[in-house]
Amino acid sequence: MPQPATNRGSDALAAALEFQRGTRERTADRMWAIDGGWVALTPSLPTAYVANTVELAGRVTYDEAIAVTEEHMRDLPHRQLTIDDAATARQLTPRFVADGWTVDRDLVMALSRPLDREVDTAAVCESGEGESSRLMAEWISDVPSIEPHRIDQVVELTRREARTRNARELGVLADDGAVVAMTKLYSDGSTAQVEGVYTSPAWRGRGYGRALVARAIAIAQDGGHELVFVCADDEGWPKQLYAKLGFDPVGRIIRFHRDVG
Repeated sequence: MPQPATNRGSDALAAALEFQRGTRERTADRMWAIDGGWVALTPSLPTAYVANTVELAGRVTYDEAIAVTEEHMRDLPHRQLTIDDAATARQLTPRFVADGWTVDRDLVMALSRPLDREVDTAAVCESGEGESSRLMAEWISDVPSIEPHRIDQVVELTRREARTRNARELGVLADDGAVVAMTKLYSDGSTAQVEGVYTSPAWRGRGYGRALVARAIAIAQDGGHELVFVCADDEGWPKQLYAKLGFDPVGRIIRFHRDVG
């Protein structure tokens, strides 16, 4: 089996961010460059937050960030902003929080080491878009107070992403043939992203997440990808699993969000 890619640090982070921008460009209704960043708007999915967002690449003041976001998102029911410069994002976080914004921190992790141990992936199979969408809806429904129409829009966004990135849909089947755990492997031929790792609550604790990610890694390595990465909630436990499977942190994505109206 090919060895894990060794590109880490700033190069891996830059490649991962570029891959995610490419995914957004292919799934947004409109996307264009602005001074110091870009804007993606998807009026067809107005409450899918990451499909309607502003991203700023360099250093920026709080007032500048707010002005740009208002300029481009004034007709939407939310504001979503990503600041790529980590030092700037950390510096501005207290001001955003004080003004009622929530902060999401994703840890970007790149594959750079072998798995900590052999993993039995015999239970993992190819699954279909319909099963993945069903589990995605179940997953999102766990978010407190989320509206049904937003669930539908987020599920539709994940469909678009999977299609545009030639996703391999992987699942684990229960005895009745239903898919009870899933992940997806996005690819552009040289970079691969492991995305959407989820196990239905009644089936947790059986190692299905580990098996799914291990199988996705094997597929990516067999395909000769130069970079394999995953994004994990920096406040959640899955990053510990990914670390055991050979992923190391290369950076963080800090997003700010606020509902309006």
